[in-house]
Amino acid sequence: MTTKRNQHTREFKLEAISLVVDHKRKVVEVAESLGVGVSTLDNWVRKYKKERQDIGPTEGLALTDDQRCIQELEREVRQLKMEKDILKKASALLASDSLNVYR
Repeated sequence: MTTKRNQHTREFKLEAISLVVDHKRKVVEVAESLGVGVSTLDNWVRKYKKERQDIGPTEGLALTDDQRCIQELEREVRQLKMEKDILKKASALLASDSLNVYR
């Protein structure tokens, strides 16, 4: 039998993190009151603290606005590089075809 994973919104995660970081409550206490696993909340807090030190997440979506913006820009750069490479290859192919027409 499979179990269904809970999907928590970014806002929910940030509120839970705020209770731990800003209000100095214990992770265990906050996790129990919100019905979240202790290790899950602890992971969110560690990820958030790393992001606050400008260390981006290695996987998944970032929690902070700055890191989300960086992720979006990195995604856009990858897309543009891929498009540039495709255009380079296409122009080289068209150039070689045009040379063959004049022979």
